[in-house]
Amino acid sequence: MIKAEFGNTIRKIRRKNKFTQEHVALSCNMSLRFYQDLEAGNKQPTITTLFRLALALEASPIELINPAWILWKDSKN
Repeated sequence: MIKAEFGNTIRKIRRKNKFTQEHVALSCNMSLRFYQDLEAGNKQPTITTLFRLALALEASPIELINPAWILWKDSKN
């Protein structure tokens, strides 16, 4: 659930910026497959990868994780 929300967020930001998955993956020095797994909600990033994603997507780390944080927090109440 949380990984899927993170994946949806990075997909939305990537599309808003008109970047391809390949562009983001190359910018982050990661495989295209790993990036696709992130967007699909099958993987979660390390903190370093989160920072690389933020730079590649021209977003802040907070923008990337805030929707997942809200979902997680709300599920605990």
